[in-house]
Amino acid sequence: MSSLAEDNVDNKAGKKFRLVVRSAEEAVRVIREKLGEDARVLSVKQVGGEGLKRFISSPKLEVIAEVPGPESTPQEADAAVSLDSVPEPGAEESLPVDEAVKVDPADPRKLEEASHTDDSQSEAEVAGETARILSKTGFDAALLSEIKSWSNWQSVSEMPLADALKEITIGLSDRFRSTQVVPTTDRIALIGAPGVGKTTTLCKFLAHEVFMNKRTPHVLKVENGIPNPDDALRIFCEVVGVTLFRQSSNIPQIGADSPLYLDFPGLSLSHIDDWVETKETLDQLEVTTRVLVLNGAYDRQVLLKNISSGKHLGATHLAFTHFDELSNSTKLWPIILHSGLAPLCICNGQNVTGDFTTSVLNQMIARTFPEELYSRGFESYRRA
Repeated sequence: MSSLAEDNVDNKAGKKFRLVVRSAEEAVRVIREKLGEDARVLSVKQVGGEGLKRFISSPKLEVIAEVPGPESTPQEADAAVSLDSVPEPGAEESLPVDEAVKVDPADPRKLEEASHTDDSQSEAEVAGETARILSKTGFDAALLSEIKSWSNWQSVSEMPLADALKEITIGLSDRFRSTQVVPTTDRIALIGAPGVGKTTTLCKFLAHEVFMNKRTPHVLKVENGIPNPDDALRIFCEVVGVTLFRQSSNIPQIGADSPLYLDFPGLSLSHIDDWVETKETLDQLEVTTRVLVLNGAYDRQVLLKNISSGKHLGATHLAFTHFDELSNSTKLWPIILHSGLAPLCICNGQNVTGDFTTSVLNQMIARTFPEELYSRGFESYRRA
């Protein structure tokens, strides 16, 4: 199909064309240039992108324009055409969709007026509803309460949802970056309750050290009075070429190129004495980097109890596992921002081949807003 720019205007007489435009001025320019001065607008409809684009891009207008035929009557010129009756692009000639998005060409003032009306209606509809929509989609209540305490919340709550989400993302990112940064040392202990994925996380750390950092780590398996089988870890260490030790006296020289990782048995939340004893062992071994491993899918109260116990043994960092099981990560934000522990890594999957990343902020932002908010849009939540 030849482009409209190459066709003679006379050949377009009586035909309808669909445009998606960014501004009223652009629509007027494109229609006049390609369809001529006599072209008239039949309808204007606000449209948006699919999924995430719906919320992070500006609203657009779909414009249906027609070049009047030689036999058109004044009544026909005033008649409006339903968008449903207009063929999709390709059935008839159409302007490239990416050439525009926002207004009406035959009468610039009419299009501009329609555009402003749509925008103001959209803002009015979503003003003050951002909190309710986020709550409806499963946004964590504690985080939402914190966001509502921000000094700019009033203005954010009155924005269209797309702009509100941007402001919330910026606010969370700024607060994340302001949290304390605690560097790791050459002695790193992974501690946590049974079943949180502590040993699996350790294996991911070892693989990262060997294959990404090109270092030669060592592993010390600590029992501390609690049985701590090493079968799975021992096999993994053999595969990646890491030495597993059972006695601290046998460990060779530790340094930046050969850090020591310590694997402790799972510590029960109901036995605080085990946590206190573990702290004493860590102190004796001069381990200053103490990573508390948390199953991100656990209930908030369980997570908070783990953190409280972790502080009894001087935890310095946080590692989240089972992150892929979260529909959104909003419940983790208050923990990350206010626990006083530095977020170190995020793990997906329940085995050593699952994803492992130290880019905690990127992962948190990607999982903050529920997927259904993008896939379904927010109209259904506004009506609920």
